[in-house]
Amino acid sequence: MKKFPSVRHRVLCFAGSFLLSLACGPQEDLTLDLDETGEVSQAALAAPTLLEAVPGNGQVTLKWTAGPAGTQGYQVRYRVGSGSWSYRSAGVQTTTLAVTGLTNGTKYEFVVRIKGSTSDTTSGYSNGLSATPTADECSGSSVRHITVTGAGSKDGLTAQSAGTLSNLNAFIQAVGPGGTVCIHGGTYGTGTTVSQGGALGAPVTIKGVAGRPVFQSTFQASTRAKTGPVAFTVKASNLVFHNLEFLHVGTCFSFKAATSVAHVTLSQFRAENVATCVDVERSSSTAFTDLTIRDAMILQFTRGGIFLASGTNQSLVEDVYIDMEPDQIGGQGSDYPVGIALYDTTNNVTLRRATVMNVTGMQTGYTQGDGIDGESSASDVVLEDSYLRGSEDGCVDTKVRNMLIRNTVAAECKRNFRLWQSVTPGPRVENVSSYQPRDGHFFMHSGATTAKDIAVYSSNGAKLVAYDCSSSSPCTFNAQNIRGTLLDATKLNATGTVTGNMLVYGQAVTIPPVPNPTSFTP
Repeated sequence: MKKFPSVRHRVLCFAGSFLLSLACGPQEDLTLDLDETGEVSQAALAAPTLLEAVPGNGQVTLKWTAGPAGTQGYQVRYRVGSGSWSYRSAGVQTTTLAVTGLTNGTKYEFVVRIKGSTSDTTSGYSNGLSATPTADECSGSSVRHITVTGAGSKDGLTAQSAGTLSNLNAFIQAVGPGGTVCIHGGTYGTGTTVSQGGALGAPVTIKGVAGRPVFQSTFQASTRAKTGPVAFTVKASNLVFHNLEFLHVGTCFSFKAATSVAHVTLSQFRAENVATCVDVERSSSTAFTDLTIRDAMILQFTRGGIFLASGTNQSLVEDVYIDMEPDQIGGQGSDYPVGIALYDTTNNVTLRRATVMNVTGMQTGYTQGDGIDGESSASDVVLEDSYLRGSEDGCVDTKVRNMLIRNTVAAECKRNFRLWQSVTPGPRVENVSSYQPRDGHFFMHSGATTAKDIAVYSSNGAKLVAYDCSSSSPCTFNAQNIRGTLLDATKLNATGTVTGNMLVYGQAVTIPPVPNPTSFTP
């Protein structure tokens, strides 16, 4: 069965609406290119891919893919707005460069190319990325510094006397509410328990600076293991974790049920090759309040991207990009993987601008792998302005009480919207679009629902609704204002009323491109 391909190295701009994705930066010119000397050169090599542009104090650190063997060097150019380009050179053995001497608060555009001595050894320019340098926030009495090995007296007062990760809790106490602990770029291990926090309205911020610190172990998603080394176990409230990266770890952030936690923000982080990146442990007695997850990219996971469980409440997940990329980890994750899970008594949660793709578990017997999965014990959830595609079972598979799904696209799952009506009121959809499911655009099991202002597009044999009902457990699917195309009229199989029918039949289908709402490049 064909899976939606990975969009690794594709650069997308999230412009206005979640449905609009435009190619970023200047387009590569494969014929003529004027370099800074005015020479005309032929772009004979494929351009590198610019992966990151990380802002710092008066500088931006760039990272790109390596050129082929024999590459003679790289050239970076940058500018403000549509102004003239400035140039920097980078050596043969490097794929990173810190562009210094920039003005804080000014947005710069960057591109890079392979630069040789002839046209045959020079490429066109890469995709463009933009970044805005910012003033150094890591100074003052309410700041402490951490580096991989520490330095000097290790009191953390300056980068020259930085402590190590083992000092994190002591430094949180030292900076106090509203303070900052700056973790400098480098590769760190796992196993840190955060037991100290800030105060309500004055969290302590733990932020990556001087690049992005990477927390790394030896976990391999290809083993399909559900657990592994934990980077941060969070047992304190009023904290912000910002600008961090995770590679080959079991869990990025673990919230243990033995400790109730509130007012924690996880922002601007990237994870690759993990079991479950954000994992709220399941419990019937512990509540996690006001958890915000924002601007996150999670790739190559076995069990899940984000698991919200126990009594997670009053929480927000927005601007996230989650892609299992099964082709990168041996074809599938564990037996029941989920992009975003809503379990136990999770309630009052908003999911906004979430892109979730390619969640693939068991492919024989009862196939598994859901973009979003919710249990009937959870309640009061809004999913909006999101995009889900290519998962093994449901793009959205939910039993959540009073869940509203709106302004959302689902495509190429077995059943794009699985709406279980096992509780009242059950999940419902408004103004959603469904593309090319393998079986049904919607799924029903008992109860009744009314889908309002929906669009369905399929040129295959997909039905409007896949039913799992019986005389003892009947179900009704009403469609109120429906547009789009189905293969033929027999696929319009709503069991209730259909009003405002604007369907046509037998038309070609084009699926909207994948939006990336994060600051990272897939």
